[in-house]
Amino acid sequence: MTEASTPQPTPPPEQLPWGISYLREDIQDLRQDLRDNTQEVRQEIQGVRQEMRQEIQGVRQEIQGVRQEMREEMRLLHGRMDTLGTSLNSRIDETTKLLGARIDETNRHLDARFSSLIMAMAAIGGLIVSLIGVVIVMVRG
Repeated sequence: MTEASTPQPTPPPEQLPWGISYLREDIQDLRQDLRDNTQEVRQEIQGVRQEMRQEIQGVRQEIQGVRQEMREEMRLLHGRMDTLGTSLNSRIDETTKLLGARIDETNRHLDARFSSLIMAMAAIGGLIVSLIGVVIVMVRG
């Protein structure tokens, strides 16, 4: 047991069996392949990052264009609303003037009829008084 617990000194590489030498070379080749593959993956990731940056830049430019178009459309819409508001205000003013003129004309017409009615009532009242006077004269006389 004491022999198993004490480490044996490793013989120099020249004395290693051929199989171990081949394994060592294979491990070195695998390490080199791993480094190469890692480098390729990093390059591919860098390429994907570059493509993503370009895509994001393109999307940003499209968004900028849409924003500019929206600003222009809003400016045009505000102009149209101002024009419509001015037009509507002038139509309201015209309608108000026309209605005011009609009301004034109707008032004059009603005033004329009222005056005629008052004169007719005064004439009828005068006739009634005259008739009453004639009736009284006839009854007395």
